[in-house]
Formats: sequence, structure tokens, C-alpha cells
Amino acid sequence: MDGPADTVREDDPKAPLLPLHDPIHRSQSCNSFVRSIFTLKNFFVLLGPLLCAFVCLFVKLNDGGDGSRNMLAVLVWMFTWWLTEAVPMPITSMSPLFLFPLFGIASADDVAHSYMDDVISLVLGSFILALAVEHYNIHRRLALNVSTQSSNT
Repeated sequence: MDGPADTVREDDPKAPLLPLHDPIHRSQSCNSFVRSIFTLKNFFVLLGPLLCAFVCLFVKLNDGGDGSRNMLAVLVWMFTWWLTEAVPMPITSMSPLFLFPLFGIASADDVAHSYMDDVISLVLGSFILALAVEHYNIHRRLALNVSTQSSNT
């Protein structure tokens, strides 16, 4: 049935984006779906919370209370994500913002204040300003303006 009338050229603007006569193989699509879920990276993403739960349930510290155990559990979670790089580093580094209040280690205000000190805000603002200067080529405009003014004098 694949005659000349059924073939469509790729550069034809009226060509459909999806194939017309491509049968869907349910078993292959199901296998590929399951294989795409059970990857090593997804395992490492889940390994952090699983190890955290293991520490919370089975580790008993003699001299510390629940706070010390919860801190150790969060540390294991973050260390797992950091070591395996299952989650991008910025997300791993910001995870105490939601994990510390969730586990009762510190309030959200205390954790947020330790992330955004006045000096950190000043440095972050200067980096953002430097990126804006670079993006709009203001550094080149200033250099050209200084070089033309020095040649005029």
C-alpha cells in the first residue's frame, strides 16, 4: 500500500509532524516507559530521602535528642545528593531551607537569615550588576568612550 501517493517528503510544508501509518507497539512503549523511570539517577534521587528515613527510624543517639538525630538525617540526605550529583548543586545547597523547618531543627526565618546576610546580599547584587554590564556590553561602551576622549585631548 505504500505507493507514491503515500510517501511525503520531509521538506514539504504540508507534511504531518507525526507519522501517519506508524503502529504503536504497546509492549515496547511500556518497557521503555518503565526503563525511563528506573534509572540510576532516579535511584540516587530517592536514595537521599530513604537514607534519611532510615536514620530517623533506626538510629538512636545517646547524648543527643531528636534534634541531633534529625540533623544527622538531613546531613545524610544532603550528602547523598551532593556525592551522587542526582540533584543539581544549587538545589542541594538550598535544601536546608525546607528540610530544617520540616524536621524541627530550626525555624525558616533562622535558616533564611543564615543564607541571606547583609554582606551576602551586597556581593550577590554586585554579581548581578556585573552580569547586566556584561550582557549589554556596557564595559565595551565605557572602554570605547574613554579611549575616544583620551585621543581628543
